[in-house]
Amino acid sequence: MTTRTKTRSLARCITTATIVLAAALNGHAQQKDPGSEAEAEPSIEPRAASILGRAMDHLANAEQYSTTAEVWQDLVQDDGTKLQFTKYVDIRLRRPDRLRVEVRTTVPKRSFYYDGKSLTYHDPQKDFYGVVEAPDTIDAMIAEVVEKLGVEFPLEDIMLSKPFGKGAAAAKSGSYLGLDPVLGKACHHLAFQAEAISWQVWIEDGPVPALRKAVITFKEEEGSPQYTALFEEWDMQTKLADFVFTHEPPAGSLKIEFERIETSE
Repeated sequence: MTTRTKTRSLARCITTATIVLAAALNGHAQQKDPGSEAEAEPSIEPRAASILGRAMDHLANAEQYSTTAEVWQDLVQDDGTKLQFTKYVDIRLRRPDRLRVEVRTTVPKRSFYYDGKSLTYHDPQKDFYGVVEAPDTIDAMIAEVVEKLGVEFPLEDIMLSKPFGKGAAAAKSGSYLGLDPVLGKACHHLAFQAEAISWQVWIEDGPVPALRKAVITFKEEEGSPQYTALFEEWDMQTKLADFVFTHEPPAGSLKIEFERIETSE
């Protein structure tokens, strides 16, 4: 079965407006090339920028957390048919150097274990695993394995010390749409428009601004597929011991070598 879309990092898509939101909140004007015509400033409602910024600060300041995201992803077929598939992403993180990510449907699909020294990839269905040396922080590890091994973690940008990274100043507009329920919780509904995508986030109302839902629509792709993630619970209190991030190969598992990406100048 051939598809027209690829798996994406949710937060990598959401990040397209992060810098613009901060700029809108602080009143920072866009820089323009000398001689170019004046460009319209992004129209970002201050309340939308403030709520999103508070949620990202809350996540960045967490020393550790556990969460599970239910992810719905549209895949557009060659004949234009749009199908939706579901997977779960379990994340356990302890800053600055511990991470465990498991992807599953009805059965486990693949797992990543990072202990501050090495990264282990485990495929429980095919019963093989690989181990590679890694830098001593989550940020540096993710950057290196993406560049050298082509490995991308699902939802990887919410794992960074600065969630959503630096972002790209691409949002043209942002709106606050009021309170909506998500999984029984009252949430602030925010919507943003960029050149190639539109995206929405739902941030829990109250003293804890937890990310509860995000939806991205890829406007320039055939069928305008969507990517949705629901976060039911965030546990930032339960202590995560070292053994949580240590991989113990099952008896009889096959150890493989990572294939590094060849790069040219």
